[in-house]
Amino acid sequence: MPRLINHIIDRTHRQGDDRGAVSTLVAIVLGAGLLLGIGALVIDTGQLFVERAELQNGADAGALAVAQDCADADGCPADAQQQAEALAGDNDASDDRADASLVCGYTVAGFLALCPAEDAASDACLGDRPPAPGNFVEVRTTTRQDDDSTVLPPVFGRILLGNDYDGRGVLACARAAWGGPKAAATLPLTISFCEWQYATGDGVDFAPAPPAVPAGSYERVLSLKADGSDPVPCPGSPSGGDLPGGFGWLDDSDCNVEVDVDGTFSADPGVSGSTCDAMLSTARTSGEPLLIPIFDVAEGTGSNGTYQMHGFAAFVVTGYDLPGFKATSTLTGRKKCSDSGPSSAKCIFGYFTKDLVTTADTVLGGPDMGATTVQIIG
Repeated sequence: MPRLINHIIDRTHRQGDDRGAVSTLVAIVLGAGLLLGIGALVIDTGQLFVERAELQNGADAGALAVAQDCADADGCPADAQQQAEALAGDNDASDDRADASLVCGYTVAGFLALCPAEDAASDACLGDRPPAPGNFVEVRTTTRQDDDSTVLPPVFGRILLGNDYDGRGVLACARAAWGGPKAAATLPLTISFCEWQYATGDGVDFAPAPPAVPAGSYERVLSLKADGSDPVPCPGSPSGGDLPGGFGWLDDSDCNVEVDVDGTFSADPGVSGSTCDAMLSTARTSGEPLLIPIFDVAEGTGSNGTYQMHGFAAFVVTGYDLPGFKATSTLTGRKKCSDSGPSSAKCIFGYFTKDLVTTADTVLGGPDMGATTVQIIG
């Protein structure tokens, strides 16, 4: 640059025009300053945005992992801080360094530190903390350099702001909550709240979650059409269904239905569930629990029947006895809905458990009936 400036001055002097030399000099200096300013803005600001995105990924991953562990164990792990910090570092693609500066939240079973009052740092979280007694975890992540400083140094910033500008730290925050689903895409099969109470001892007696194998006594028979031998003391209709011409199937498309708690859904008067044979077969083989919607009001008859939903349960399918497709129970070897010989009953075998069950478009906010979902809330 100095050689270029001297060359311009010398050439202009020979031409006898000092004013042209000064104008050219000013243009070069201003142009260089503008380029440096743009470089400082683009590179330093871009670096902050990249750091913020990586820290947010780490905070999201940490919050989800801790929330899932809390939901699985009915009590958060004692190493929640270390787990969140490890995930925060794993999601920092630049240098594998990030600091989980705060892991806090609320759960009835404990192990999480209580969160401080809302402050400027918590503004990095987009959603509000759920009101008590809602279960949630909050994870905040911050910049962490190799020298353990929490400041991201500038590349060009000092050129514009002076040597006193050392850079800045970046903060990200995520909140995850867990509890019963309020809405979900599910198997279009529903049972009554009364049947669920009978099967789970009023919601306190659940089989251990997979991969544990429960005792055969936990297996229940969900009757889609009773034959008079059903031991469940719940109201039914003369036709053997939950309502006249209704047998627990919801009107669906390809064995999939979007169910909302407190919503009312049309009944399918069929009893076969033939569109669900593949889903039931897969569920029986995998041993993974399905979401089963639970209704508390049934009205109407046949195709005009409706079910009003109350919540979702986690149900492990072990077998079924349905028109056109049957499967022996993987838990007890049971083949029929009734043990008293030939029967016209139609049913599904399985057991209720408490487990984390998430399907497409699952939304948090329903009652705790054994099924739990986890969701980022801010």
